[in-house]
Amino acid sequence: MISKIPFFSFLIILLFFTNANGQTNKIEKKFVNAGLIDINTIDQTIQVDLVNSDPGKNYFRENYYNGLKKAYLRKVVAIKLSRAQKILKTKHSNYSLLILDAARPRSVSRLMYQKMKGTRYEKYVANPKRGSMHNYGIAVDITIVDKNGEELDMGFSPFRKSTLELYWQFAKYKMGFKLSRKQAANRKLLSDTMKRAGFLPLSYEWWHFNGMPKNEARKKYNIIE
Repeated sequence: MISKIPFFSFLIILLFFTNANGQTNKIEKKFVNAGLIDINTIDQTIQVDLVNSDPGKNYFRENYYNGLKKAYLRKVVAIKLSRAQKILKTKHSNYSLLILDAARPRSVSRLMYQKMKGTRYEKYVANPKRGSMHNYGIAVDITIVDKNGEELDMGFSPFRKSTLELYWQFAKYKMGFKLSRKQAANRKLLSDTMKRAGFLPLSYEWWHFNGMPKNEARKKYNIIE
């Protein structure tokens, strides 16, 4: 009887971790089934911190990706991103791209949209009816970090902010507070780097870049549900 107790305990632990792992990989399986790849299989030097996997790092205060730590993209976009990393490091060897968000299932976009609908931040989440470029696996939310892993100051962003801090930053942004020279230079560095690699920026989201034109993505790929 005594010898059976450790084995029974082992089974309970095994079942717990199997279930937890299944939950964690639920989103990841959607990406894999859609033919997307983990960006770090193309370029291990690109850093990843998926803010939508951590309630403390996104405006929604939700864990939308079940703790996923890997960033998934279409292969052609992942290759472009690796090119952008090389361009950046040629100019600043101690800098690195940091992915904040990449592919996103439309089911997650629906949850985000419902939470943002009717608020001042609604425009930052695309209406899921047609699908955002994140839903096609061709868009990234990205920034730059230095050798210590500290993000360069880009001015207003919705990431890693308390609600109060976010409201204040957005208020300053709407009131026309100008970027400092350093902030403007940092944004330009990111934008120039990504554009040289073939990415398309959004005028009102300095952090968002599409790996190809929207109409091309819609013709070529299916939405990840």
